[in-house]
Amino acid sequence: MLKTVLLIPIACIISTCTSLPETNFSITEFASPIHPLSQLLPKDKSTASLSVLRKKTKVSGILLHHTKGLSTEDYITKSANSGWLVHYIVDKKGKIYGVEDPGTSLLKAAPKTDTSMIHISWEGDKEDILKRPAQKKSLLYTIAKTSQEFGIPVTNFDVGSRSGIFTHSQAKKKFGGFLNGSDCGNENVLKALLEELKGSYFSEMEWKDRYGEWVLRKEKPFVGQNGEIKEPSYDKGRGVTPTPKADLENIEKTAEGLLPEEKRLKYNYRGAITADCVVLHFTAINDYEGTLRVLEKRNLAATFLADKDGKIYQLLDSPLHMAAAATGTNRNCFQIEIVGKDTEMLLANPAQITAVSKLVYELCQKYQIPLNNERIESLKGVFSHTQAKKKWGGSIFLDAQDFDPGEPYMKKIIETLGGTYYPEKDWYDRNGEEWILLFTDFQP
Repeated sequence: MLKTVLLIPIACIISTCTSLPETNFSITEFASPIHPLSQLLPKDKSTASLSVLRKKTKVSGILLHHTKGLSTEDYITKSANSGWLVHYIVDKKGKIYGVEDPGTSLLKAAPKTDTSMIHISWEGDKEDILKRPAQKKSLLYTIAKTSQEFGIPVTNFDVGSRSGIFTHSQAKKKFGGFLNGSDCGNENVLKALLEELKGSYFSEMEWKDRYGEWVLRKEKPFVGQNGEIKEPSYDKGRGVTPTPKADLENIEKTAEGLLPEEKRLKYNYRGAITADCVVLHFTAINDYEGTLRVLEKRNLAATFLADKDGKIYQLLDSPLHMAAAATGTNRNCFQIEIVGKDTEMLLANPAQITAVSKLVYELCQKYQIPLNNERIESLKGVFSHTQAKKKWGGSIFLDAQDFDPGEPYMKKIIETLGGTYYPEKDWYDRNGEEWILLFTDFQP
């Protein structure tokens, strides 16, 4: 899935966070009793059954969550029944519940951070805690007490270090391991808290290495050697390299057997693929030319683009040139973008379905690609972009509800060709830990 993205030039500015800010917040001024969190747990659950031991010295950060409108009781019940738990939760009235010894209790709440984090949640949604002084005061106390007890820096600059105070959203964007990409912890709430604690708050574009290795990435615009924004430049494609001959049957070609020049993509050569699999996408853009513009502007590439009229065009000079369309699969896969706003539009276009099916079949026959979607980690088969995103991330648009091009569409294509379609629950090891998006009913 493409969609149009606004790229904001950033001249950043951050040197390093070598000096750690110290809070001027007085714990004694806001001291509040902490009630046993065990009071909220279902009868068949305990903090001991939901935690494992760790050394206090492992604790280096705080991760802030909120209940997204659930009551404190419902949130803890849903968490515990799903195998998760937080160390502290502050209800709307400002009552604090906590586990007995948070430093030695490793609780599951945010994969790839749990070893280092104290998880603190507040009851509510969006920014409504800022309108409830008693709750905000108790949350400030909980964070300040925890920060001072474990020597945690009062800053959100470098979530990769796991040292500081962060929202669950920031951790999700860096490490993955989430149920969906919706707001959790709320950046505006964290900003208000860090400012009151005399710490240092950094906006998203100031987070350390935000253009680097993040699961939910920010795209880097075309830049020069010194980081300056520059005009896009390309070394392959339309108007740059000679028009190639078409060597596949089920793509459009001129009377001379060439790729139609005006339908080609301007792109940058990234190497060759090993031709092991096929990945299908929808563009989320309603026309062919608009899709080309977005691909070129974002320095992305697909191997083929299927137009609404059922005609399919090869975008790259060779089908074996590497596209830039789906993290984890680009080195091994043909990437087929399908023009359409959503899954329903694709399913309502029989001419386009027939054309895509024919191309997929030709590629699978020619390169001995299995006609099934069971094991994406094998990079052998026919997969959706969503399946790749849930496995490896690396997309601007990443959410458990995001289906690209839609699993019903994948089922239609694979079964039309006599292959075997596997629904998500049957994807290999779908309940395992090596997925960026979790397969669970609830996560704190």
